[in-house]
Order: sequence, then C-alpha cells, then structure tokens
Amino acid sequence: MDRKEVLCKIGDRKYVRRLFLLCWMVYCVSYIGRLNYSSAMAQIISEHILTASQAGFISMAYFFAYGAGQMINGLLGDRVNPKRMIFVGLFCSGLANIAMGISHSAPWMALSWGANGYFQAMIWAPIIRIFAEMLHGEDRVNCSVNIVSSQIIGTLISYLLSAGVLAVAAWPGVFITAAILLAAASILWNIGFWDVCRHAETAVEERGTKETCKQKEQTQTSFGKLMATSGILTLLIPIMVHGMLKDGVTSWVPTYISESFGIAASFSVLLTSILPVINLSGAYLARFVYHKTGERIGLSVFFFFTWAAAGLLLLCTAGSISPVITACFLAMITASMMAVNTLVVNIYPLRFLKHGRVSGVSGFLNAMAYLGTAISTFTIGLMVEHRGWQATIYGWLAVTVLAGLPCLLFVNTERKGCAVSGDGKERI
Repeated sequence: MDRKEVLCKIGDRKYVRRLFLLCWMVYCVSYIGRLNYSSAMAQIISEHILTASQAGFISMAYFFAYGAGQMINGLLGDRVNPKRMIFVGLFCSGLANIAMGISHSAPWMALSWGANGYFQAMIWAPIIRIFAEMLHGEDRVNCSVNIVSSQIIGTLISYLLSAGVLAVAAWPGVFITAAILLAAASILWNIGFWDVCRHAETAVEERGTKETCKQKEQTQTSFGKLMATSGILTLLIPIMVHGMLKDGVTSWVPTYISESFGIAASFSVLLTSILPVINLSGAYLARFVYHKTGERIGLSVFFFFTWAAAGLLLLCTAGSISPVITACFLAMITASMMAVNTLVVNIYPLRFLKHGRVSGVSGFLNAMAYLGTAISTFTIGLMVEHRGWQATIYGWLAVTVLAGLPCLLFVNTERKGCAVSGDGKERI
C-alpha cells in the first residue's frame, strides 16, 4: 500500500479561522476566473466572434479539462504538498485568462479555456485534504460545508464584476480583470498558508511529541479497492447529471434569459446574480436533510433531485411569464444541485480520511460531475440551435427524473458498505 505525507493538525481557534479564510479566499477567487466566460458569452456571440455551438464547444473544452484535471490532481493531491499545487493552479489560471482575453478565434479560445480548466482543477481536492488532515472532528465537517459560501460569493462577484466591466468596456476586460485577481490570490495564499503551517509545526514541538508535519506517514488504501467496495460507482449517473444542472445549465442562464426576453446581455447577467444568493441555502439545507435521513447520502440526494425536477416542471409551464420568475425557477433548480454537490463532493469524501484518500475521492467525484457538465454545455448549444429552448428544458427534466432512481439503490449500498466518517469513526 502507498504511503503519503500527512499535514500537522491545528487546534488554535485563531489559526483554524485563518486557515478557513485562506481556503475560502482561494476558492472564491477561482470562481471569478471560471464563470467570467459564461458572463461574456452572450456579448461574444452577439459580436459574431463565436456561434452558439462554438461557444458551447469552448465550455465543453473547459469542463472536460477540468474533469480530467480533477481526476489527475485529486490523486496527486493525496501526496503532493497542497500549498504548491494550489499556488500553481491559481497563478496559471490567471495566465490562461489573459490568453483568453487576447484570443479572437474559436480554436485559440478553446485551447486557452481548456488550459484554464486544468489549472482550476488543482484547487478543490487539496483544500478538502487540508480540512480533513489539519482540522479536528467538527471543525473538519463545518469547514467543508461552510466553504460552499465561497462558491456562492465568488459566483455573485463574478457576475456583478462581469456586468460592470461589460457595461463600460469590451468583453476582453472581463478576463484581464479576473487574471489580476487570480495572481494576487496566489501570492496571498503562499504567504498565509506558510504562516499557518509554521504555527502548526511550532505547536507540535511545544507539545513535546515526536510527530513532524513533513515526515509523518499515513497508509493509503488502494483507490481501485475503494471504488469496488464503497458503492461510489452507483452514484455515477446522478453525479454526472448534477454536474449538468449545476454548472452546465448555469453557464447558459445569462444567454437563455437574454434570448428568451430580448434584454441586454449586461442586464441578463445582473439578473442571474440572484442565483448564487439562493444557492447558498442549498448547502445548509443539504446538511439538514443529511442528518434528518440518518446520514444517508443516497436518500438525501434523491430528495434534492425530486426538488430540481419540480423546478424544471415549473420552468416548462410558467417560465415565460417574466425574466424575474424564470430566474427564480432556475435558482430553485441550481440550489437543489448545490445541495447535491455539498453532499457528494464535500461531505461524502470525509468518510475516507482513514484510508488516506480524501483528495482522490473528492477529485474523482468532481471529475464525474464535470464530465456531465462538459457533455451538457456542448449539447445544450446544439439543442438550442436546432430545437429551441423549450425542447432543451424538457430534455433537462427527463434526465433529472432518470438520475434520481439510482440514488435509491445507493441507500442499500450504504447499509452494507463500510466507510470512514468525517469524525474518523467507522460507520456502516
């Protein structure tokens, strides 16, 4: 079995908060550097730089690269120093944004945004590993849930910032602005995480233990064995569909509202900014439902797929009344998928702490989610061009209903399978 370097734990409340805020800042800024494309997409299409299908292909390139990166970097994240991995991801994502801003052809944009997807995939799994290894019991779970707010705030800032830039400048400014923020965040991360680790090492030495942050090793269970025995494979279809609804649909929301109601691209982006505000409730509702169902991931995820299907049905029947009502229905759908994301990508991987595979499991699940996202972003563009928005939404509804069914099978798998809970205790 493999062995890996283990990070030192911290107990000082001041440094727990500092570590959380650093990770929160990193993930928040990363969202600014990934969602800016969906904000600028309507204007890029309107200027005839890209067609709808080309724009969808570029989104697909990003999500395929992000998904593959999650798989690769998730496994590397169990062994490589997370400080270096996160720094490289942030800084190189900034470079990719600059490349996107100066590109004016579909092939170069696809290459630039695909590279951005891979570098962005260096951030999430190492963060979950940091929480699992450096924090104790309840801090570990709370931080893994609370960091969802960074996604929400990052999404909100991205939409508002993009709307502001689009109102006063051309679309390349959206990418240059994000690049500056990503570079600044990478520097702050390097300095801040070094300080937290230095405190952790000092605390260990003061306790007079023989433990060291850089030399202590932990036994790892084979990743293939975990895949075969944990029941994760049962959740693959729901995870892929959740990725389609969470990010694939979100990427097209500004364009959908703009085209459906004939409003300006900047106003549609501004209206879309209500989504992340409502999505935040999904993360905490996920934790509530998770506890109410006896910590059953399958049953909890099934509940939120049912809720999303209801939102899509409302969108089909009453979504043409006004752009505000449409945005509310879309928020209902994306909030449900944020809950699913919190359950399967944030909470569930913590069960594998004792196996030394928190980063790998989180990266694998994220990869499957973004595989679904990549497929959907491209097919949505094709469906919109050839079938229109109404048929596209009915397609979303059909796959949402189908995705809920395997979740019920996973309930039985959870009863039989043995994993490791977030507090480090064995659970059945």
